[in-house]
Amino acid sequence: MQLNGVAVVDRHNRPTVIQKVALRAFFINDGQYYDPYDISGVTIFQKASNFTPSTVLGSDNLISSSVPSSIILMQFGASANDAGAALDPTSYLPATDASCLSGIYRVKQGEYICILDGTQDISGSYTFHGSSLEIANSASAVNDYIDCWTVKFAAGSDYQTLINDFHLYEDTFFSITQHLLLATRNKLINKHLTLSSIENLKVTTEITIQNKDIDDSVKNIFRDSAITSAMMKIEKINEDSTTLPAHVTVSGFSDTSSTIDITSDNTMIFNFDTTTLATHPSVADFGGLTGTYRMIVKYTLLNETIISPPYYFTVS
Repeated sequence: MQLNGVAVVDRHNRPTVIQKVALRAFFINDGQYYDPYDISGVTIFQKASNFTPSTVLGSDNLISSSVPSSIILMQFGASANDAGAALDPTSYLPATDASCLSGIYRVKQGEYICILDGTQDISGSYTFHGSSLEIANSASAVNDYIDCWTVKFAAGSDYQTLINDFHLYEDTFFSITQHLLLATRNKLINKHLTLSSIENLKVTTEITIQNKDIDDSVKNIFRDSAITSAMMKIEKINEDSTTLPAHVTVSGFSDTSSTIDITSDNTMIFNFDTTTLATHPSVADFGGLTGTYRMIVKYTLLNETIISPPYYFTVS
């Protein structure tokens, strides 16, 4: 996945200690993605030392004032000065702006993210309970961690702390004496969509190593989070038409390259909004909004660029 064009690794995709790790949180209210009124901060602790919420939370369900600063591993704030609304992703410029490294970003409604960057030195200001501490990131070892999001859901509500967890892995370096013979098989799960719906198109990936004498421990590495740089092309198919193009691009590879999510089991997800079809620049060539569409996925696996055969689905 990407944040403002910068490649980051989701917490579920076996992130290592030397990667930009995307700590995402999704907020849902009454069955819909929901923007909290305020996110005061995200605080990182080691999980082994804080296995139960009571070790870091007080009776008010907030990070306790008695938590020693020595166990706080990193702090993220909603803006550069740790106050105000979450940042726009376009302000994430890690190569040129150090102040952006401790920010919390609103990706879209109900989806927020902060980046635990293991590629450079980062720090954040811890200001809870009147403190004014600069916390240098020390969540840099292979271990289990928790990220505590201090959130106010509505203007009149109290702040509360929500706890998630993640694991940082060792780099999966290994050496072999022959080329890996990789084979992939993809499958589109969604075969039928309803016009005016907004649905996640899901494409699973099965990876097989065809070398007979490769150890299972190497094969297991490729079962989790092996694919990268995923993108999709979606086209409208005009069947039995002599006056319209046979297929019209709805979304090209470049349109989707920054919007595809990849799960830990190598499933690619694209949020397809059929409500925008009616205003598409090429709608005159669609031959109607309903009908047959096809998708092609493209992604990287090791040193190979994989382009799938077309998968067809209908919109009715």
